[in-house]
Parts: sequence; C-alpha cells; structure tokens
Amino acid sequence: MRVALVCPYAWDLPGGVQSHIRSLAAHLRTRGHEVLVVAPRSSRTEAEDGVAFVGRTVPVPANGSIAPLAFGPRSATSVKRVLGDFAPEVVHLHEPLIPSLSLLALLQSEAPSVGTFHASADHSVGYALGRRPLGRIARRLSVRTAVSDAARELIQRYVPGGYVLTPNGVDVEAFANAVPAEVGGGKKVLFLGRLERRKGLEVLIQAMARLRELGAELLVAGSGSQAKEMRALAQRLLVDARFFGRVDDEEKAALFKRADLYCAPGLGGESFGIVLVEAMAAGTPVVCSDLPGFREVAASSAVLVSPGNAGLLADAIKRVLTDDSLPTRMGKAGAITASGFDWGRLVGNVENIYRRAAEENVHA
Repeated sequence: MRVALVCPYAWDLPGGVQSHIRSLAAHLRTRGHEVLVVAPRSSRTEAEDGVAFVGRTVPVPANGSIAPLAFGPRSATSVKRVLGDFAPEVVHLHEPLIPSLSLLALLQSEAPSVGTFHASADHSVGYALGRRPLGRIARRLSVRTAVSDAARELIQRYVPGGYVLTPNGVDVEAFANAVPAEVGGGKKVLFLGRLERRKGLEVLIQAMARLRELGAELLVAGSGSQAKEMRALAQRLLVDARFFGRVDDEEKAALFKRADLYCAPGLGGESFGIVLVEAMAAGTPVVCSDLPGFREVAASSAVLVSPGNAGLLADAIKRVLTDDSLPTRMGKAGAITASGFDWGRLVGNVENIYRRAAEENVHA
C-alpha cells in the first residue's frame, strides 16, 4: 500500500509527534509498504530518503509550548503537488485540525484519510474558537484516531465523534539491547525532553538540590528556550548536573540504559508519555508526574508524584535510589509494560485502520 504520513511540525526538530511518525514509517516499510513522509522544516536540512520537505516553519505558541508550524498558500500548493505526484492510497494526517501541513493536506487530498490526534490539555482555545468550521472539516476524515484516552478526551470535547485508540509505539528491542552510555560512575538521574517550562525541569533541579547527600548526578538531554536558565539554576543551587543538548536516537537509548532513574516532572499537556515507555523498555525505573497521559501508560510500573511539588519529587527519587530491591522490581514491571507498546504489536492495528479507511472511501 502507498501511504503518505503528513507531519505538521518541523521534521528537523525533536518532538513526540515527529518521533511517532518516524518509527511508524520505518515499521510500515519493513512490512512492504511504500511510505512517503511529508513534513515542513525549520531550516535548510539535508535531503532524507522517503521524506518530502514542504514549507518552512514559524514558531507558534501552543499548549504551553512552541509549535513549529508551516502554513500559507505556498505550503498549500506544494503539499498538493507532492501528494498528487505520490498518489497515495491512504493519507495519514497527524494533528489534522491545527493550522499546518496536515490540515492543508486534508483540505486538498481526495485520497482516503486517517487523522490521528496527539495533543492533551485541560482546554484548547484554538479548538474552541474554530469548533464549527473544524467540525465540518473533520468530516473529511475517513477514520479518526487518538494516541491515548487523554488525547481523545480533548478532541471529543470540541469535535464529537468516534475515535479509535492507536497508542504510540517504540522499538522495544533497540532500548532493551542498548549499550549503556559511558558517563562515569555513581548514581545517575536522567531528564530527557524539551527545556521549556511545562516539562518541569526546574522542579526536578529543585528536588535534586534536596538530595545532595545521595551524590547522584543529574543528566539533562534536550534543548529549548530554558536551556541557559536551567544551567544557571543548577549552578546556583549547587546541583551536580551535566547538560548534553539534543541527542540522537542511539545516544538517547544509551542514556536510558545507563540511568539509575528516569524522571519526567511534567507540569501538564502530556497526552501519552512516549519517553516513559522508552525508559521502561530499557529497564530503567521511572518517576513521573501524576498526569492523565502519564498515568494511562505507566501507573502500574512507575512512581507517580503530584506535578510541581519539588519536595514530594525528591522523596520519590530518594526512595527509588536508596532501596536495594525496588529498582529491580520496577525495571521488570516496566519492561512488561513497555512490551505492550512495541511497534511489532501495534503496527498491524494501524494497517487495519488504513484498510478500513480505504474501504469506507470506496463505499462513500
């Protein structure tokens, strides 16, 4: 089957949606499908096999973060041309109702379409303001899916209808068999994510300042608007922290494999928590905020803490790092949980959804 996967966010920047599409494309190709990723970029980047770059992104504040989106008549013309040349049997649109390539593709493509919704939040100003027109546009989707109950709850609030659950997936084997990063001895607490307020790194640094007696080092992987501020905070609070900046997939897996604990102290807006699954796939104990998206994935395998509370977070980290048997138990439980999100199990369901979309288009 010829499948076009349309990404709304800059392909050359890190993000959960980009990671999801990249992994899905790879697994679809291993199963014999012809796949083209259509995505914008934030700057000039090298050509990539199987990816058509369309449009240059601009940063747009959204959901407590900055979304790199591409829109406008030139992007619309280009995405129509790319899809016309590829002639997909199914177009899989990620976040199809935000103002970027996926929405442009939905408005112009005549191919059967699958729309996957990723975002989670207490509310959405954009969806609220555009409720009526977005509802009409959503009818163009052959099948609607959401990556979690939290994501499904958000979109259903503004665009009612049926949404199939299609969880994010990971390549479990790649994380389970990763070679641990060589980052020296001692206990290591890992943070991996964008350095922006809603990811909660500030809270984690404050928690680590309460745990100096443990001698644990904080490893920070990621980039973002708060990078300088977080380095300065760690220095001011005398927290032993090492900042790696952006890391590639191999480096990420190696850090997960080496860490004694992975901490995701997010403050909100997390629809799934793919990084939790990646950490658990590596056998690493997880301490994370008690958010709906995180709870849905890791409640039985992680230690959950009220978001934004540095004291409670410090207590949870200390409990895991100082217990002789808890890390092993958590690692085993997490590995079992992660196995349920392996792409090898999930990709067949996505293929079924593509077939359903094609069949419904035929009978429309």
